[in-house]
Amino acid sequence: MSLRGLVLLCSAWALAGGCAAQKLRIGAEDDWRPYAYVADGKPAGFAVDLARAAWAAAGVDVELVPLPYARCMKEVDNNRLAGCFDTLRDARTEGKYRWHKHPLFKARIAIYGRSNQPDSKVDLQALRGTRVGVTNGYDYGEAFDSDPYMLRDVSSSDLTSLRKLVAGRVDYALVFDRVATQIASIHPELAQGFKQRGVLVEPQLYISFARDFPGIERTIAQFDDGLEKVRKSGEYARIEARWKP
Repeated sequence: MSLRGLVLLCSAWALAGGCAAQKLRIGAEDDWRPYAYVADGKPAGFAVDLARAAWAAAGVDVELVPLPYARCMKEVDNNRLAGCFDTLRDARTEGKYRWHKHPLFKARIAIYGRSNQPDSKVDLQALRGTRVGVTNGYDYGEAFDSDPYMLRDVSSSDLTSLRKLVAGRVDYALVFDRVATQIASIHPELAQGFKQRGVLVEPQLYISFARDFPGIERTIAQFDDGLEKVRKSGEYARIEARWKP
């Protein structure tokens, strides 16, 4: 048998449990500190530690592939990766992907304005008609994402969005509050220029799994099993404590 034929045969057997199955590849965002980012060339962060612990508890050998979030999701859409994290699950994303039972974690999307703006609380309705900074590929909840009156200014990262805010190029910026806190600690010269004005939504975040990836139902079941073990063993709480601000 030719080498190519052997590879194809082994690939087919791997799906049925034969040969040495290829390592599962899951995308992880590369610039979303403290949840998922790259440190010393490797994925790091709270969500990364949770995902690794769950896969390990399930006995699954996994490779986490660091990518910009928009590209990560495109790889899942095209079934080149089994999944990507961290994804907000709502009516707009529900049918596009497959999901595990329980979320990885919950986090707040905050509304940021400039520090020199009047001290007033800002909500979803107040954002209408203003220039709102958002990050490419991110979801901000069905209410915001489906609102035709929102004037979105799309940036490549949360950092760029906050820089635009401080420079007066947008009126508000939507950033998860712990992400904004991290950005402020790394860029103190920027931190004094923006201030939280409200909370948009507090969503649950998941790994979004590709709908048609080979063996995806078994993969999701394994992750569910692993995440449950991590929670019951207390490992989830220990990881959470390590990343507590």
